[in-house]
Amino acid sequence: MKPRSSLQIQKSVIFALVLREARARIGDRRMGAVWILIEPICHLLIFSLLYTMIRGRTISGVEYPVFVLVGMAPFLLYRNTALRLMDSLRENRSLFGYKQIKPLDTYIARVIVEACISGLVYALIVFGFAWWGFDMSINNPLMWFMTLTLGLLFAFSLGMVLALITHALPSLKLVIRMVFFPLYFISGVLIPAAYLPHALMPILLLNPFLHLTELIRGEVLPHYAMVDGISIGYVTGFTLVLLFISLGSYRARRLHLISTKNG
Repeated sequence: MKPRSSLQIQKSVIFALVLREARARIGDRRMGAVWILIEPICHLLIFSLLYTMIRGRTISGVEYPVFVLVGMAPFLLYRNTALRLMDSLRENRSLFGYKQIKPLDTYIARVIVEACISGLVYALIVFGFAWWGFDMSINNPLMWFMTLTLGLLFAFSLGMVLALITHALPSLKLVIRMVFFPLYFISGVLIPAAYLPHALMPILLLNPFLHLTELIRGEVLPHYAMVDGISIGYVTGFTLVLLFISLGSYRARRLHLISTKNG
């Protein structure tokens, strides 16, 4: 048998892990696949109904369900990616007995699976919206895709940091999950950032999720006005620093991650 390089072995490992993760998410439980589609639809229906009852059907010149979908889909992707990476060590503990499989491989596999699943769900919802008569065109598709990719890299870095933190302090997992709930509201997912308290805006702008949501909306909706201070440079810098910290910490603790049972 021809010997394989380290890169070829890692590619095979990640491919096998992707298949395993996909089966775990949607294959073993019939309701798993259904819930993946139902969750964003429930979010859309509930908040669209509430907003329509309070303020009307449109916001920033577009139908409110379209406005929410454009910001909600990326946020759910980033949230789910970070939280899935946080749980990766515990759920894949038995695999680390094989020397070819490293925790980083499970992180990469989970990002790929989350991106594919979220992309498929988003495409189905967009098709349904377009069939229903909503305008689902994208004003700047190239920048939209680049910003989505940057956000996914940010979620990957954040997830690795959370995995390292919760490996050392497992009791923080519940707290971290709870923190994402207020982030849902202060990241401009449900309303434009311009509707958030102006006095708190300097603090709110420290949140990379708010920048990502506003940037994505600005690239999809042609007449959307972003608040002052939104910057793709801030998200890029924040992501690079977080990626450096996460990869450096992972390299320093990679053997400890495999040898202990925390996480």
